[in-house]
Order: sequence, then C-alpha cells, then structure tokens
Amino acid sequence: MDGLALAEAVAELVRIPSVNPLHTGPKAEEHGPPGEGAVAHHLAERFDRCGAVEVVLDEVLPGRPNVYGRFPGRSDQLVVLDVHTDTVAVEHMTDPPFDGRIEHGSVWGRGALDSKATMGVMLALLDAMHRDGLRPDPTLLLVGSISEEAGGLLGATRFRPWVEQQGLRIDQLLVAEPTEFRPVHGLKGLVLIEVTTRGVAAHSARPDLGVNAIDAMTPVLAAFAAEHERLQAVPGATELGSGTLSVTRISGGSGGNVIPDRCSITVGRRIVPGEDPGEVLNELAAIACAACPIPCDVVSLLPTTPDGKPASPAFYQRPDSRLVQFLARTCGTEPTVAPFGTNALRYSGLAEELVVFGPGSIEHAHQATERIDIPDLRRLADVLTSWLAPS
Repeated sequence: MDGLALAEAVAELVRIPSVNPLHTGPKAEEHGPPGEGAVAHHLAERFDRCGAVEVVLDEVLPGRPNVYGRFPGRSDQLVVLDVHTDTVAVEHMTDPPFDGRIEHGSVWGRGALDSKATMGVMLALLDAMHRDGLRPDPTLLLVGSISEEAGGLLGATRFRPWVEQQGLRIDQLLVAEPTEFRPVHGLKGLVLIEVTTRGVAAHSARPDLGVNAIDAMTPVLAAFAAEHERLQAVPGATELGSGTLSVTRISGGSGGNVIPDRCSITVGRRIVPGEDPGEVLNELAAIACAACPIPCDVVSLLPTTPDGKPASPAFYQRPDSRLVQFLARTCGTEPTVAPFGTNALRYSGLAEELVVFGPGSIEHAHQATERIDIPDLRRLADVLTSWLAPS
C-alpha cells in the first residue's frame, strides 16, 4: 500500500488528542478534554465505514469507552488486534503534540509510535479491502482499549470478561506495542504496593517525645534491598529471568522542626512465570511488618483483576508457537521477551496464541518528540496483510 496513504491514516488518529487523564496537564487541555472518548467515537465511525458488521462502544469509565469492531472473515478462525487508545503526557513535548504532520519521512505527534501507528495501518488496510469487496480469511475483532499507559490496564481488564460473556474463542491475539517488529512472547508481571509507617509527631528539639516514622522505615528499606538480592540468586526458569524488587518513591515529614509521624514508600515487584501475585503481595507485607519496629500499613496500588488477584501474573508462551514464528519469519527478526508491561498481562489464557508486536522501539516512546517512520508503516502493512491473508 502507498506509504503516504498509510501515513495519512496514522496522522488522522494522532490529531485526535487522547491523553490518559492521569497524565493530563495544561498543554493537553488546550486541545480538549483528556481521555479516550473522542478517539473511541471516531474509531467506531471508521470501523463502520470499513465494513464492520458489529461495532460496540463499551464504557469502562464515564466518557472513556473501549471500542470493538468485528470484521467477518472467510473462515471460523477468530483473531484479535488490541491497540490502546490512550497516550502519555504532552507537557514535556518540544513539538506540537497533536499536529500529526508528515515530514522528513515520518508521522509526528503524540501516539504516532505508541501505538496509533498499528491502528491507523489496520484501518487503511480494512478500508482498501472493503472498497475492493475483499474479506480477511479469519474474522477480525479490532479493539481500541483505554487506560494502558496509566490506571491499571482498565481497558484490557474490561475486555477480557466481555470476550468471555460473548462466548468467543480467540485463536490469535496481537497486542500492539513498539517492539521493533520482534514478536514478544513474555512479559514480567507487576505487584505494586505502598508501605506506610505510623509514628508520633513531636518538636524536633524533643525527639524523645515522638516516634520518628522515617527512622522506622530504614530497616524496611534494608529488608527490601535484601529481598532483591535474594531474588537475583534464584535461577530464572524462562528467558524472563528472575524477579526484581525496587523502591521507587519515598515521602514523609511535615517540617524541618517536626518529628515525622508518617513515612511512605512505593515498592514495585516484577514477577516471573510461576509466581502468584497474591502470594507475592503477602510476602512483601510480611517482610515490611517483620522489619518495621512500629506499626505499618501495606496496601496494593493496582486494581484487582476480574478473578480478584491484586495484579496480573507474568505472561509467557513458548517462542516456537505458530504466531510467534510467523511474525519472526515474516519480519526477519528474532522472538524476544520484554521488561515493560502491556495489556498482554491481562490476556494470559484468553487466546490460543498471544503476542506483543509492532513497529518502532519502546526506547523512543514517551519522549519530548514522537514519530513513526513511513517505511515502518509500509512494512507493518505487509505483515498485517499476510496475517489476514485476504482472498
């Protein structure tokens, strides 16, 4: 397909702001309300014009719907392409965030790389097929899901039970992310907690009258550092390696002359195949409470999954699966695993085969400028055309 036509299809989506509300700011709000509502309704119209026999706007949060479009195929096989519709912040961008300009061989603007490129290319292909009276070989369910960038993968969390309620059996599920055209067949899961120590405030001239919550957090930090070292000594059972533990944020105290009565830390625990999120959460709480000399609270910071777990387990499937090998062979790349989180963490077991895949590098995402190169769009169009095999 012509590269300029593909670029225009992507640019059209970039020009519709869809900043995640947890990432919004004054620059984003100059262009309209935050959230995915506008782009979801636009996609619903585009799905209809491209020949979808069913279009569903599934409101996950007020004004923030998932959108699903079903495109009938020539076989009973069902494939799903999931593309998140939210983007990260634009406050730090040095380019116009939503102009979607086509310049220097690229489409520019927030979301061009992560991940509106895949949605734009797929829409261009479906539009061309519809005009020519063609259908894909498998039935395609095209999904625009909210809240991947922040908020706990809420769109994916909603889509999974919707699939189950519909009684659908998915053969292949492709989650769109920048992977440099390498099929990603494994991701670490994440348990995220906040630990808060509860002390007693007093004048810093009389520390003996108070209980210093920051001092009480010190052995907790040491215990978590020791746990990370222990995890590194555990041999990894898959290419994902071992679990990790990181303290990523700390806060506490109210003034330079006040003994702090509160201190909080955020702790992220990356989990690997075979680890249960609930068990990991209990282990983290036990480590904190055993180390802390004063009362402390431990709370999970992620939304629970539909089955009640505090987080999603790791995603992993064998690299010799049919979809992984098809993508690697078609692109001339090698299968890999990745350290970042995606909607795939909500989809383990939902499809016979599950892969994270797309153009561009995750290292270039979330930057002060964002672009996708037109040659990558053409390459992606060839891959998706082969996947759908229109006849």
